[in-house]
Amino acid sequence: MNKQLSKVGGRIDAIFYCPHAPDEGCQCRKPAPGLLEQIAERYGITLDGVPFVGDSLRDMQAAHAGGCRPHLVLSGKAMGLRGLALPAEYPPHTRMHHDLDAFVTHWLSAASTRTAAMPVSPTAAELPAA
Repeated sequence: MNKQLSKVGGRIDAIFYCPHAPDEGCQCRKPAPGLLEQIAERYGITLDGVPFVGDSLRDMQAAHAGGCRPHLVLSGKAMGLRGLALPAEYPPHTRMHHDLDAFVTHWLSAASTRTAAMPVSPTAAELPAA
């Protein structure tokens, strides 16, 4: 994975995973937000509003518990939800996308809209004379 990404100019800074069995009751196994908390701590950030993409109810529950914005891709485990309304047990504000490509298109579109809406600081030439 790292080699494939480096060929196209990408990189992965870290990989987080839960090494525990389901019956161990840890806080890093989804739907608990422990892994997200580890990520926030490592990078010294808050995850409030950060998009979280997954394909299962447990993914969306972890995203919500960690303060992220849940985005469900209807591929993999969630493929059976295609064409259906989001079931009530999913966290509020969960967005559905046909697949990962559809999420990326949505995210890039939203990012360009946010960038276009940002106020532009005037250049020195545009400032009124003192």
